[in-house]
Amino acid sequence: MAEDTEKTKKKATNRPKKLTAAAIKKEIEKLQKLFEGIEDEDKKTLVNSVIEEAAFLKVACLQAKEEMKKEGLTTETKNASQHFIKAHPSTAIYEKYARQYTTIINQLIEYLPPKEKKKVSKLAALRDE
Repeated sequence: MAEDTEKTKKKATNRPKKLTAAAIKKEIEKLQKLFEGIEDEDKKTLVNSVIEEAAFLKVACLQAKEEMKKEGLTTETKNASQHFIKAHPSTAIYEKYARQYTTIINQLIEYLPPKEKKKVSKLAALRDE
């Protein structure tokens, strides 16, 4: 009987733990440095709340990406005698969060003063090359 219970226990996967408070805080600090040129206090408060959301999304995307690298893009499911191969859940998470992150970053860039916008745009262009 002990053998049966061992067979039914599912092997725990070692998932990467990127989505931590420390990682989010580090990302918040990076983004705040980019947007510290905003002088209007109301705008700054708004931008800081949006930065927190962007930081969470970026770290979540990084975790989803790590999971996809480790476990692959597809997963196999068994339902009785049927086998299904479908996209790994992390692919949907990554797609959704990456889209939201891009939208939020574009919103944040709109709050920058004109000089800062040019600087951020140049950095983005260099990164894309």
